[in-house]
Amino acid sequence: METQNLTDLPVWKDELYLEYHRGTYTTQSAVKKANRENERLMTGAEMFSAFAGRLGKPYPAEALRRAWETVMFNQFHDILPGSSIREVYLDAAASNGKAQELAAWERGRSLEFLARQIGTSSLPAGRPVVLFNQLAWDRSDIARVPLPAGDTSTVTVCDALGREVPSQIVRTGQLTSEVIFKADVPSLGHATYLLRTGQPATGPGTLQITNTSSENAAFRLEIDPETGWLKSILDKRTGRQVLSGPGNELQLLEDVPKAWDAWNIGLTGVRYPTRFRRMEVVERGPVRSILRLHHTYLKPGVRRESPTEDFPTSFFTQDIVLYEGMDRIDFVTNADWWEEKTMVKVGFQVAVQDTAATYEIPFGTIRRSTGNTTSKERAQFEVSSHRWADLSSNEYGVSLLNRAKYGYDMKGSTMRLSLLRSPKWPDPTADRGTHAIEYALYPHADRWDKASSIQRGYEYNAPLMAVMTDRHRGTAPASRTLLGFKGEGLVLTSVKKAETENAWIVTWYNSSGSMKYAELSLPARPRSVHISNTLEESVTPVPVNTVSVKVSTRPYGMSVVKIVW
Repeated sequence: METQNLTDLPVWKDELYLEYHRGTYTTQSAVKKANRENERLMTGAEMFSAFAGRLGKPYPAEALRRAWETVMFNQFHDILPGSSIREVYLDAAASNGKAQELAAWERGRSLEFLARQIGTSSLPAGRPVVLFNQLAWDRSDIARVPLPAGDTSTVTVCDALGREVPSQIVRTGQLTSEVIFKADVPSLGHATYLLRTGQPATGPGTLQITNTSSENAAFRLEIDPETGWLKSILDKRTGRQVLSGPGNELQLLEDVPKAWDAWNIGLTGVRYPTRFRRMEVVERGPVRSILRLHHTYLKPGVRRESPTEDFPTSFFTQDIVLYEGMDRIDFVTNADWWEEKTMVKVGFQVAVQDTAATYEIPFGTIRRSTGNTTSKERAQFEVSSHRWADLSSNEYGVSLLNRAKYGYDMKGSTMRLSLLRSPKWPDPTADRGTHAIEYALYPHADRWDKASSIQRGYEYNAPLMAVMTDRHRGTAPASRTLLGFKGEGLVLTSVKKAETENAWIVTWYNSSGSMKYAELSLPARPRSVHISNTLEESVTPVPVNTVSVKVSTRPYGMSVVKIVW
């Protein structure tokens, strides 16, 4: 090669997009959901076990290693993509469940240990509840605290100063319930709230709901009573209409791949109609309101013997959820799904235009064209993304968040998230059954990078964690940060104990195109700090100023730092 002239070789500066096997982003949704949940649980268990380890609790290295091995085994290229035989998914469900149980147990033990360090005996009256935040920024988010089974008493919620905050008791089962409220929790830390028996005060709020509309301080939503789709989302903060056509629209599409059912998508252009049945208000309160829409589906041409020839084959309910003081719209689509060769997407026609949309990828983002003219654009009729994708102009944008999905497409001004497929081979039962699919819309001013779309995606996937404790003595304050982290455009992804040393491994990435600097405030002066690699080897020493450290991160780069105690 050195003897040849290589100056005229073409350069491809983009992703190596595979124009094949696009169905693997969606097929076998249960294993993908378990993977997303386990990634969240495992990183949370590592983080808070590392924090608790600094205060004397043994780090559960062996238990976390076993759980990670299970999670990573199930990321094998024919398990996680959904292209294995049925028996594999029976095994994967069982092993993922064991990993989830183990990670939740170790995370819970560490959170309880940290809660025991808080001096709760000096707080105002009430049962202390400690809320933990595993993200590296202060959050104002919805907290959920499970109540004892069978408990029918009313509960009020107060902050650590004894001031009541709006709360709402919601049913989670026949005998179980939880109290929900909006809470403020510091970065990588905890905040303490108090539960008291008694009737909550009913102060003024902005939540309003009818059979065809829903409203909070940020948005007013209207439903088309003929179709059940959203016909209007008014952003009350800016006066803008978010939609240019139907929103939260279930689209059932004929999907007939030429080969390799589970791997490939074969959209023919045929779209099947659903039937809108009814809508109802299922929840109204000072914290949350829920409007529920009912749809059914019977594929055209399907005939049965009387008397059930017109009975639907699949059923959908769509919950539209608004929270007091929250700037996103949550959706839960419950599907009772029994089809073949059909794909389900949810679509939003938005009043935003741009030549490209932005998608989250591991440790970064990528821009992809919204056009459909060139061969490259036509080939990208289905693309992968992680927690969110966004369509923004310079003044306004919309992010579509998800909790367990990976297939998107955005052409023109239509944003679509792939919910379900129904291939027949190699698993003829793939995804048949019931599903609870969660996604959210985050309309915002400015472009995605100025509107905290990355943060909203992480928040949607990492809810606040609650630990009920008692009144006891302790040295820790009611609210504190366990590890200080600051850096514009930097996203901290994990904190763990090193595999072979008494050290923390802290990892983050730079989401921007310029050099950024991270500032870490440590709980004590470390013995040393080094830039590390992913093998946790020390590479470059970092100066330590008592308990603070400053580290640079290159544009779109990743930093791994080892803090030796």
